[in-house]
Amino acid sequence: MNSVPQRESMPTTKQSIEYRLLVQPTFDETKNKHGILFLLETSKQFTNFSYIIDVKEIVDGRKIVWQLRGLRAPSMNMPSTGTARYSTIYFDLGKEVDFTLIKKDNIDASASLKFLPSSVKSTKSIVNFLKIYTDENEFVANRLTDADVPELKPDIHREVAKTKKLTTKKKKE
Repeated sequence: MNSVPQRESMPTTKQSIEYRLLVQPTFDETKNKHGILFLLETSKQFTNFSYIIDVKEIVDGRKIVWQLRGLRAPSMNMPSTGTARYSTIYFDLGKEVDFTLIKKDNIDASASLKFLPSSVKSTKSIVNFLKIYTDENEFVANRLTDADVPELKPDIHREVAKTKKLTTKKKKE
């Protein structure tokens, strides 16, 4: 069991939403078990790859701590666009957990989550840079509203390079 890391207190300035978290009951058909899905995605849309969020998970009793380590490119042949994502399913969590997401600069967001048979309730949250959803339809419907769409870069056209005319020298006969 890993110990929960010490973290700095939350700053009081309002931050924009950087991450979106969906927490909902799910059924894993492979394991034939009920669990809780945690799906984290960035609000930033990427144009070259849909990256994977690198997360270090620490589960200690009633506490789940995710430390963000950065992004990594997926191991696939074809590039795609979209958000960076990370997801996992937890089984046998109990009826309530405290979830904390810690960014690389040690700023954190936290929430207490209560699990009911068919839903999840979020209470006592400090989520300046994180928006928590407990309904998949709402999560999908608000994706564009929460999105940090990349700024289109201007199309830069260079002037056509001026070519030097080749001069042909006539041979003296």
